[in-house]
Amino acid sequence: MMNTLNLSKTCIPTLWSIQFADRIIALAALLLFFPLISCIYLYLKVMNKTKLERVYIHGTDNLVGLYQFPYQGWTHQLPVIINIIKGDIGLLGDEVHFSFEPKPVLFCRPGLVSISSMQRRIGIDFEDSLPSLRKAYSSLWNYLLALVRVTINSALTSNKTSQAERISLFGLSLHNATMNGMLNLIVSKAKTPAKSLTQFAFVNADCLNKAYTDSQYHRELNNCEAIFADGIGARIACRWLGVGLKANLNGTDMLPLLCEQLIKEELSLFLLGGAPEVAHQAAQQLQLSHPMLKIAGTHHGFFHEADTKSVLKIINSSGAAVLLVAMGAPKQELWLAKYHSKLSPAVGIGVGGLFDFYSNRINRAPLWLRQMGMEWIWRLIQEPRRMWRRYIFGNPLFLLRVRKEVRQLNNQKPHQSETKTNVINYPNLSKSSTQQRCGRIQLRLLLNRIAKRSLDVSVAAFALVLLAPLLLLVALFIRLESPGAVLFSQQRVGKFNHTFTMWKFRSMYQDAEARLASLQKANEMQGGVIFKMKCDPRITRIGKFIRKTSIDELPQLWNVILGDMSLVGPRPALPREVAQYSPSDRRRLQVKPGITCIWQVSGRSNIPFDRQVELDVDYIYQQSLTEDIYLLIKTIPAVIFSRGAY
Repeated sequence: MMNTLNLSKTCIPTLWSIQFADRIIALAALLLFFPLISCIYLYLKVMNKTKLERVYIHGTDNLVGLYQFPYQGWTHQLPVIINIIKGDIGLLGDEVHFSFEPKPVLFCRPGLVSISSMQRRIGIDFEDSLPSLRKAYSSLWNYLLALVRVTINSALTSNKTSQAERISLFGLSLHNATMNGMLNLIVSKAKTPAKSLTQFAFVNADCLNKAYTDSQYHRELNNCEAIFADGIGARIACRWLGVGLKANLNGTDMLPLLCEQLIKEELSLFLLGGAPEVAHQAAQQLQLSHPMLKIAGTHHGFFHEADTKSVLKIINSSGAAVLLVAMGAPKQELWLAKYHSKLSPAVGIGVGGLFDFYSNRINRAPLWLRQMGMEWIWRLIQEPRRMWRRYIFGNPLFLLRVRKEVRQLNNQKPHQSETKTNVINYPNLSKSSTQQRCGRIQLRLLLNRIAKRSLDVSVAAFALVLLAPLLLLVALFIRLESPGAVLFSQQRVGKFNHTFTMWKFRSMYQDAEARLASLQKANEMQGGVIFKMKCDPRITRIGKFIRKTSIDELPQLWNVILGDMSLVGPRPALPREVAQYSPSDRRRLQVKPGITCIWQVSGRSNIPFDRQVELDVDYIYQQSLTEDIYLLIKTIPAVIFSRGAY
């Protein structure tokens, strides 16, 4: 029935190949996640809880019961792999509708993910998803490409949306609205006579970077009636802040919908900006697609300050209700702010390169690229000379600034004990609900340990294979310069004060330990616990290089595989150093030691010992898989620039 009614234009062999691909991918996923699924299942069994539950949804013919674990979290849907193998649902298909909802008309069988959910996550749910779904089911190749898009979309976005109307980022108050909400706000202001122009603005990652350093631009943005977030960068930033954007709002998507609203309200539009003739060509294209639209006038944006008075006169005499200014950020926002009291239109909006798209001077990214939030790649390909700095350097810089702000906000949050009053009113929790909460916490900790160990083993094994030629070359240079073993082993203190043998490339002469006592007075590390000298006479020439570049630490990847160490964690201390620890310092021993951690990427040997302990303890209390990945990424520039290494 599904094949003849909903997919009549898709050949049966294509459907069979898609279903076969689903099963193969699901089987591979089952093999990959089988240890994790088994651990969760055994944990639920030990805790005497329901192991699996079924949630019923509408299938193409009958109800389908999906298997899942009885808790919330990203792992609770892992058992649905069984449904995919059975053919109940696909990896990609129609959106899921639960059994208590009215039965929908389905194009194909339900999917674990859908095109409509992908567009909703990226904030373009106003786009029709059915054409993309039809194309995905037209061939196995298109289906696999659609799965890739959904995977990238899921990695960059979140299902979480926020009902908060305002989101604070870099001191700017972003207006969190749907596309319809934004249009209603703009049109309502356009209909209302005002003494001065009401200004709106769109901001993407590049605009937010500029506002971060330009105080005037920052101030004028906050003076706008509303600031709307545009682009994947802003969406990732809000996700890190713990909130979700309701929609991806930009001038390009807004304009055709705004034109329809202006036609209904009999309001006119003025286009200001762009190169000569671009605004006029954009107006012609809009007139073709919206014949009833009133375009009051156009003017290019390449005019001198001396001509501003005549431009203002043209705009005001046109009787336009809405003024679109395409001069690029921050020029367009600063121009509107400077002349808002002299402009008669009710609404002014900065729209960047909007006219270039609608004049057909520049093609917009196809929908499949926008579904992944990768429209910026299309712009970079079209104008690499003009856009490379904005995207290649600007995007990573923006994410680093957002990460810094998130960390500052987390550090500013008061501890729970500081917010309690003398009288504590506990919620009415039954014994069972308390046990459930404890069980969820234990499960989360277990999954975090499994994820951390999986990351450690996979990255360490891959790095050892990849760096094998370098390791052999370093070993050769060490052996040629001084006699003795290439590798140096030391007893170090690990988790819970257990000792283990840690491996490093030998960077010192063989009698280094014997000469240490005579050099103690020259120790340059504050606190006296750790010994460090910038010009340590015990270090060989090749040793200075491998220490500076941290190459001497690479054999510790073997310690990571053995389980003595982790990739990220407090540095393993010598037994004689631990003997000098205070009770407070011993907090470092609560977790496995690591190759890198917060203080290693924040100054390394330049940081005094007591501060190192504080940073290690900070890591212990906030550790997570994402935090580990973030610190591993930050380790790369720290090693390259050798900050604090000696």
